[in-house]
Amino acid sequence: MDVDENHRSHQDRLDESEASASENEDETRLPSTITSKAFASLRNTVVSDKSKGKKKANEEIGPSSEPYTPLEKQVKELKERYPDVLLMIEVGYKYKFYGEDAKIAGKELNIVPFNDRNFVTAGIPVHRRDIHLKKLLSQGYKVGIVGQTETAALKKVSDNRNAPFTRQLTHLYTAATFIDSVDDSSASAPGMAPIILSVIETPLGGMGVDERVSIALVGVTPSTGDVIWDEFDDSYLRSELETRMAHIRPSEVLVPDAGISNTTQKILNHFMSENVDTKDKKKTRIERIKKSLGYTQAFQGLSEFYSQKEKARSTASSNYTSGKLLADVSGLPQKVVIALAHVHNYLATFGLSEVLSQTDFFSKFTERQHMLLNANTLANLEIYCNQTDFTPRGSLIWVLDKTKTKFGSRLLRNWIGRPLVDIRGLQARVDAVDEILSSDEPRVNERLMKLREMLKGLPDLAKGLCRIQYGKASSLLRLRFFFSVLNTLQCTPKELATLLKAFERVATSFETLKESKDVGFRSPMLNDIVFSFPSLAMPLKDILAALDLKKAADDVRDELWRDLEKYPGIMDAKSGLLSVESELKEELKKIRRLIQKPAAQWVAVGGDEYLIEIKRDEMREIPATWHLMTTTKAAKRYHTPEVKQMIQERARYQEMLVSESNKAFLSFLSEIVDKYYIPLRTAVNNIAIADCLLSLAQVASQDNYSKPQFVEEDVLDIEEGRHPMIEALRSDPFIPNSICLGGEETKTKIITGPNMGGKSSAVRMVALIALMAQIGSYVPAASVSMSMLDAILTRMGASDDLARGRSTFMTEMSETSDILHCATSKSLVILDELGRGTSTFDGMAIAGAVLEHLIQNKSCKTLFITHYPVLASGIRRSFPKEVTNLHMGFTEETGIVDRKRTITFLYRLTDGIASGSYGIECARLAGVPEPLLEAAATKAEEMKRIVENKKNQNW
Repeated sequence: MDVDENHRSHQDRLDESEASASENEDETRLPSTITSKAFASLRNTVVSDKSKGKKKANEEIGPSSEPYTPLEKQVKELKERYPDVLLMIEVGYKYKFYGEDAKIAGKELNIVPFNDRNFVTAGIPVHRRDIHLKKLLSQGYKVGIVGQTETAALKKVSDNRNAPFTRQLTHLYTAATFIDSVDDSSASAPGMAPIILSVIETPLGGMGVDERVSIALVGVTPSTGDVIWDEFDDSYLRSELETRMAHIRPSEVLVPDAGISNTTQKILNHFMSENVDTKDKKKTRIERIKKSLGYTQAFQGLSEFYSQKEKARSTASSNYTSGKLLADVSGLPQKVVIALAHVHNYLATFGLSEVLSQTDFFSKFTERQHMLLNANTLANLEIYCNQTDFTPRGSLIWVLDKTKTKFGSRLLRNWIGRPLVDIRGLQARVDAVDEILSSDEPRVNERLMKLREMLKGLPDLAKGLCRIQYGKASSLLRLRFFFSVLNTLQCTPKELATLLKAFERVATSFETLKESKDVGFRSPMLNDIVFSFPSLAMPLKDILAALDLKKAADDVRDELWRDLEKYPGIMDAKSGLLSVESELKEELKKIRRLIQKPAAQWVAVGGDEYLIEIKRDEMREIPATWHLMTTTKAAKRYHTPEVKQMIQERARYQEMLVSESNKAFLSFLSEIVDKYYIPLRTAVNNIAIADCLLSLAQVASQDNYSKPQFVEEDVLDIEEGRHPMIEALRSDPFIPNSICLGGEETKTKIITGPNMGGKSSAVRMVALIALMAQIGSYVPAASVSMSMLDAILTRMGASDDLARGRSTFMTEMSETSDILHCATSKSLVILDELGRGTSTFDGMAIAGAVLEHLIQNKSCKTLFITHYPVLASGIRRSFPKEVTNLHMGFTEETGIVDRKRTITFLYRLTDGIASGSYGIECARLAGVPEPLLEAAATKAEEMKRIVENKKNQNW
């Protein structure tokens, strides 16, 4: 035998033996991501080199100067077909990476790649696949799973048993399109689910600072079914886009390969680099769409998709209003339709387009009933993460999130990011929280106790419903490829059983009542929520009547159904298997007679079944047609031609049983979606609202939290307010502060005071208390009386923005410009040390001009921190009825001997302008050498005299 042929045979045998080993291991199959037309194209990529025989003269030589083995040829062809996908290729009992993929895997997974013939390679065990896959996805890679699509049993009895296994791409994943199981405990961030954001931009004219663009967005959360969209005009700063990106925080961004301006691209790149979770090191990826659609083409594609959904719903329910889905989509702005079509096409590649089929759950980002919190405000107030290590600890959501369910946590996150401005809706939330907190009626307390018990241990029902949708979306074409289908069922029978048990618990927790008011709460919101739960009983009764819940929990797919006649394919497969088993019994009887051993039994060895074993000392003449399978020193084992044929027939029936069982299950999931998705999803939303209200009530139960009062008068009046996060983090008591903006008090407060005196914490406290009140929460204060704020706009801190080519001062001015554009008379504006990024006099002049503009033209509630006492006194003289000067209280003592000043911070807002900022004293606390401090003190006195001499000229 030629050397190359010998090596190839060895390679093939190794490949086969590894695959056989993998068949004997328990595998956890991942959910699928390839369906419909996308899968139809992918399944044509089946790669199999069945070449045999001797080395060909024109055989391709690899980098190692050795010919490519059949397996290497498969790898080479797969990489050529999917150049932008990191491939995990199933080879026996491992998943292997090849070439550049192996180098990436080595770096990201901390495994060692090595040279193996023509490829660098690295491998991981089969049972560790999920863990390593998630690591790669979190780093922004698109990962494909290449599976062996032949069983070892069929391989061993087939004519090409010495050829390598056939392999094909069976999964395709990104971070946002990988849908964990319902009971998965990991999360990308507390209260978050990965979002895919599609962006479309249209120029409106202008150059440089006068540039204007129109931007359309569609954000989709594949794991929950939520869809958010928006269309807006933006300036050259792209502040509107930045605000939405900060709220949505997408895991993936879809942009056309052409048609996105450099300015917008810089914003996206900046966000991608800044949106890295420092704890989990998760990265955001940009997916470029090679060919952008026009409106006509986009609408036509969506029309076909939604027409199919309309037909399915009309068939499933006679009460369905025909044309609703198409009407909802046609009512969207044209650019939003294009963005929606882009994300639809992208999701279809992964088999997830079904998530877009429920237009009832589309929502617009900018709604009039929500407060505006721009990107700077989210960061400056530490709404979702702290600004130290960027983790949730120390953030507002960390303080408020006491929810018991994942979908409840996500809803609370949405509430926090989008506070209400509709006073009726807000009052309904606050009243519900108040009743949960303070009710002393036994009947009400009993219902609240049941509600809390109901929430305990609930799985992620929102994600579960989406996984049911994706099961419905699986293309029937794929059912012929049962290996793929085993990997692609998004919702397993076991998960379905978990979901149905959870819904059954919800449906039976409360008795059925005639009217919502009969529930017994004073709060209509609580009455409506509890009243809705028993209505789940009827849909669940219909579903459970068809399903054996115990078999589903055990994942016995071919025995799920109470009425098996509904699925004749399963019955035919089972009948065929019984027939083959009977034939095998008859064949054994014939063999016993032939070898004259009445007690002979079938033997199974190493995955080979139905072997007949002949001891060497009992060897008789064996028919020439018998096939020798294995041999040992003591015995030889054979397959007869008839047995070999029966094994093949048995394997075909087994495949048929799996295929028909999966087909029946997918059909059942489709029926659930068409008939019951809306009531089930509505129930999930109501459970989430109840979870959020109970969470806010738990927060309200803390000492010295009070119910906010909402009034028509334009005022924000806080008595003895405290910073919610600082109070939660520190063991010593927080010193409260009182402040009133509007009403009988001035709407603008200029705050001065020593460094480290608590100015920034005080103004953040005001903003956080107002925000908490407008999500329906109790607040950390003795009392709060306020009108509705339409926005909280902040400009705090000092940092440059090198990614967008902005200096510290340019960043400061850009953010200020955004505030001046967005602020209204109902806004709360916080400006912290505006103007410090440039020279003293320029900074003072700009700060004064901005403050005057806010007072005269915006009439908004303003908290203005400054270290310019001259500015504070000058503005106060110019606007005595609109402005009040405050400072953070402190005491000052001067040493008798060394004449050094010692500052004691009181952390109390006090009337008047501070006598100084005491930066030198702060520097002394930081350990700056004393000679330097003495020199600085002398210079400070000189500059102070100069400024005092000129202040009358400036104001």
